[in-house]
Formats: sequence, C-alpha cells, structure tokens
Amino acid sequence: MRRKWGDRPAQSPVARSTAARLTVARSAMARLTVARSAMARSAMARSAMARSAMARLTAAWSTLARSTVARSLVALLAATALLLALAKVLGPALGHSRLERVERTALLMDTPVRVVVYAGRREAGAATDAAIEQIARLESLWHPGRPDSDVARVNAAAGTEPVSVAPETLELAQIAVQVARETGGAFDPTIGPLSAAWGFGEGGRVPGATELASARALVDWRDLHVDSEAGTIFLARPGMQVEFGAVAKGLAARLVRDNLAEAGVSAALVQLGGSIALLGERPQGGPWQIAVQHPRDPQGFLATLSLEEGFADTAGDYQRFFEHDGVRYHHILDPATGLPAAGMASVTVVASRGELADAYATAAFVLGMEEGYRFLLEHGVEGLLVSDSGEVRMTPGMARLARVTPGE
Repeated sequence: MRRKWGDRPAQSPVARSTAARLTVARSAMARLTVARSAMARSAMARSAMARSAMARLTAAWSTLARSTVARSLVALLAATALLLALAKVLGPALGHSRLERVERTALLMDTPVRVVVYAGRREAGAATDAAIEQIARLESLWHPGRPDSDVARVNAAAGTEPVSVAPETLELAQIAVQVARETGGAFDPTIGPLSAAWGFGEGGRVPGATELASARALVDWRDLHVDSEAGTIFLARPGMQVEFGAVAKGLAARLVRDNLAEAGVSAALVQLGGSIALLGERPQGGPWQIAVQHPRDPQGFLATLSLEEGFADTAGDYQRFFEHDGVRYHHILDPATGLPAAGMASVTVVASRGELADAYATAAFVLGMEEGYRFLLEHGVEGLLVSDSGEVRMTPGMARLARVTPGE
C-alpha cells in the first residue's frame, strides 16, 4: 500500500495500547522526579525518616532512569507501586516544607508561659492550644493556693493521712525526694513553712527569729513519704507543707514537650519562666539560641546558649525578691538556715530532663559556687554559675555551649 509524504501509518490496537502504557510510565517517572526534587528542598530532609525516604526515592529514580525497561509496561507497574508505597512517608515529609509557626502565651504557675510550635497548617494551632491546656491542668494539680489541688490536699492532711494524687503529682514528688536525697537536703520540697514565713507570695516580709525557728522545725524532706504503689503522698507531721515550685515548671515543660513529640510536632519551644524545653531541629537552621538573663541587668544578657535539643533552666536571685531597710531578700531559701541562700546570683543548668535542670539549678544555687559546681559535674549536667560578686564559672560542656557576652 502506498502512502503520501507526511501520512502516518495506522496503528494496531496492540500498538496503541503499548503507546498509552508508555505514556503513563513516563508520567509516573516524571512524578517520581518531582517528588524527589521536592524532597530535596524540604527542611525535613534533615530528619532520619526523610533521609531514608530520600535514599529510597533516589535509588528508585536512578534505577528507572538507567533501565531500558523504563519505557515498558514493567516500568509502569514498578513506578506506580513505588509511588503508592512511599505515599505515607512522602506526605508528611513534603508537608514539612510548609511548616506554620504558632505561638501562644499565658500566665500559669505564677509565671509567664510561652509555647511556640512548628507544624503543618492544620496541626500547629491545635497542638499549641493543647500544650497550654496541659499546663493549666498541671497548675490545677500543683498550685498550693488552690484548695482542690493535689498539693493543697496533701498539706491539709499533714500528720493525718496519706492522700491519693494524680500520676503527674506522684512523679513530681518522687523526683523532688530523689533530688533532696542527692543534695543532702540543700533542695527540700518541704520548704513550704519557710516560704510562708517570708511571705513571698504576698509581696515579702522579714519573719522574726521565733517564727523563723518554728518554720524551720517543720522542714525535713525525710518526713515526706511517697507511696508509688498506693499512689499516695503523706506528710508525717501536722503543719508541714510541700512546695514543688523549684521542680514543677521543669517537669511541666518536659511533659508538654513529650506530648508535642507524640503528636508529631516537628519542632517546638516550651518556656515556663526560667524553664525551657526544646523539641526537634530549629526550622530556620542551626542550633536554638537561648539567652541567659544577666542577674544584675534586667535589659541585658549574660550569655547565649546554642542548643540542639533538650532542656535549660535558670535559678536566679533576681526572679523574685523584695527589699527591707536597704537589704535585698530573694526567694531561694536555704533549708539549713531558713534564710535566703547566700553567695550566688544565678545558676543555669542544661540537662537531658527538664525536672532535673530545674531542681539542680536551685540545688547548686543553695550549695554555693564550689559545692554547686562539683555537684553539677558529678551528676553529668552542664552549668553556668554566677556569684553575687560577679564571678562566672562554667562546666567544660557548658563552655562549649555558651557564648558569654563580652565584658562579663
């Protein structure tokens, strides 16, 4: 059969079918290429899951690109199957490049609270709200001024009977007793009577010698009994009071951070006063930058910490204090003397758990420069200690994390 110049030969049904499949196969390869490129651009490529998915995509793309079968029906089937198999992995990864930043603030646990979440558009707001709600719930359990809180009920039943408490309160008490034991009582969760005598929750006042002695007699962590099996807390003597303020914010920060991680949040910062928890890699790249307040300059910073993840906490004499007859009295009390701990201005601790960063910062402050420094080294955490005379001392690990402001 003759055909004119420019005529195309008629295609058989089989040829047309094959051509259609080749077109789909090439389309599938194009989709793989787009997915691979998007994955490479995504900030999530730094995570372990994304790197694994990226490697699988690259290998598959390279194999298909080199293979002569790539233009066959086999390539179509392979490409389609691979796209389906990786959909669950690629979906979250590709979405990471569209992270949304949501920030919420509140006043809870008698301190400013700030939660910053980086997540997908739909998840970020809900996760941030849930974090604030969780902190509010913990406040309802731990605030001594709320008559129905676990702490208030334990104090009211002092010397009478054990009190059943929520699991979070039980964990809080267990940690407090642990640190009290480790510090020989320099950190004491039964400090409540002394805090009340100094009236820090009411603006502050200087107690008389008799009142101070009576309050000191009620402070002894060994009379705080925590029964993990029964889920109860018991204060052995009437008049005793637990006060978990020096560990509660650190534990709250850690619990919130853990919940955000379980919810699939990519990165977050949780701050309760001087307690900070960090989750994931900083979306902007590089370590998180955490400023350490200068203890004598309200507008200045003593140092900046570069942290990948984890927890940081600062105990300082500038956070809550009052002046009387020209003398400055701060809220970090020494259980041994009943007076504000002497010799230190601030202690910043970086640790793997928020509750330890919080409690160890207070303990080191009470112990003083030499004993406090040694304690932090022995317990494997990093510290930046500042004396009330201006001396600055850092553990070896902290020296690598902190950039001290010039002139300090």
